[in-house]
Amino acid sequence: MLEKCDLTEAIDEKTLEKEIPPLQEMLGVLQRTIQTRKIPVMILIEGWDESGITEITREIIRSLDPRGYNLYAIKAPTQEEAAYPFMWRFWGKTPENGRIAIFARSWYSRAIAEEMKRPVWKKSFKEKRTSINNFERQLSDSGTVIAKFFLHISKEEQKRRLEHQERNPLTAWQVTPRIWRIHNQYDENLPVIDDLVDKTDTDYAPWHIIPATDLGLALLKVYSGLAKDLEDRIDKKTADKKSTNKKEKSISKEVHLPKARMARLESSPPETCNKDECQETLENLQLEMFEFHSILHKRKIPLIIVYEGRDAAGKGGSILRISRFMHPLGFNVAPVSAPSDTEKKHHYLWRFYKKYPKAGHITIFDRSWYGRVLVERVEGFCSETEWKRAYTEINEMEEEFTGNGGGIIKFWLEISKEEQLKRFQQRVADPLKIWKITDEDWRNRERWDHYTRAIDDMLSYTNTENAPWTVIPSDDKWYARVKTMKTLVDYGQSLF
Repeated sequence: MLEKCDLTEAIDEKTLEKEIPPLQEMLGVLQRTIQTRKIPVMILIEGWDESGITEITREIIRSLDPRGYNLYAIKAPTQEEAAYPFMWRFWGKTPENGRIAIFARSWYSRAIAEEMKRPVWKKSFKEKRTSINNFERQLSDSGTVIAKFFLHISKEEQKRRLEHQERNPLTAWQVTPRIWRIHNQYDENLPVIDDLVDKTDTDYAPWHIIPATDLGLALLKVYSGLAKDLEDRIDKKTADKKSTNKKEKSISKEVHLPKARMARLESSPPETCNKDECQETLENLQLEMFEFHSILHKRKIPLIIVYEGRDAAGKGGSILRISRFMHPLGFNVAPVSAPSDTEKKHHYLWRFYKKYPKAGHITIFDRSWYGRVLVERVEGFCSETEWKRAYTEINEMEEEFTGNGGGIIKFWLEISKEEQLKRFQQRVADPLKIWKITDEDWRNRERWDHYTRAIDDMLSYTNTENAPWTVIPSDDKWYARVKTMKTLVDYGQSLF
């Protein structure tokens, strides 16, 4: 893609003075439209050193209302950011509905910079490319416009601009030995960068390759490309709205589901154990949990523990017992409820990325992103297309986390319908537990069979090698507590 770009193109000042102002005005109008339509937009300005990234970004923001965008100049990760998976910090910068996020360099520059530190381009670069494509596709599927621009200049032009900067006392400090070292590797890096651009040039997030020898021409092409991307998205949304009636809304688009990997829920047999024996076993396991946690911290391995299950299945009691012997500064429990107004303005996975554990820490999710394919599916809070798409999105998210050295343990706590009723009645009769029972719990119980189908699908489509489910029969609370603790300890022993 880059090698086919004509770097000799130029434009005269008279043409620029005629064509730029209308595009600037159009961009302001389009910004107000996307605010009204609540369309999130991401603008990426990438390119070679000295290709004009700063200058082009500066001109774009002059045409926008500063109240409607956020500008991010992406540099090397901080020590805190480096303790998380590669894409983690970029998820945190995705825009709310109706806002624009502008990236003066982005995940592409960071992927290339990290690989340049290695003696050879390795498998990890391919993995980063996959993570990037998944990230952009998931955002695009949820309605985000992603406009990507790569400013391309020749090695000779880059050298000329670097030398010009060095001669200026005000800018000479910006030209470091590292910049010259990267310049000298231009011919070596060009095919690698070209391949990255080519492999991430997708229907949902296409690249605009911008010849930047003439910065005026580059600015005109960026304005034109950005205006077209936004207009196309607005026109598509308008057409979809006009052509969609209530009947059509219930019809989902075809979604490719992951391969089914797990037996149905009903195959899990009931299990019991003696309370006294269980308590003794728990005490021994809790000591092993402390050792497990210490080794995780020492080796800087992040761990996610997911608790899902029927209402009153015993998630809280189990979480209490596994966390009791952990170092209090080394773990966090993230209770998940309905998303807030702010969270609803983002992709549904956004709020979970924000709660990821850093290296050496544990996050315990009391309910999780699986709400998308459970309660949101059953209660109709998302479309059929959205919850079917979520299986793949969740698998990709978990695979990226484990691929970056993390671990995921997922528990489904299952109880019988009879045992659930018994526990509900006990909560109603106990003044200290009545707060645990809500009208929503009773309503969910009435839809038991609907939830069973959703649970079966969830277990089947998201039981992966890197993040398998452990189904815990939980009619006997003490058995369930021992089983979850033993699963965690066994997992720890498998790592070391």
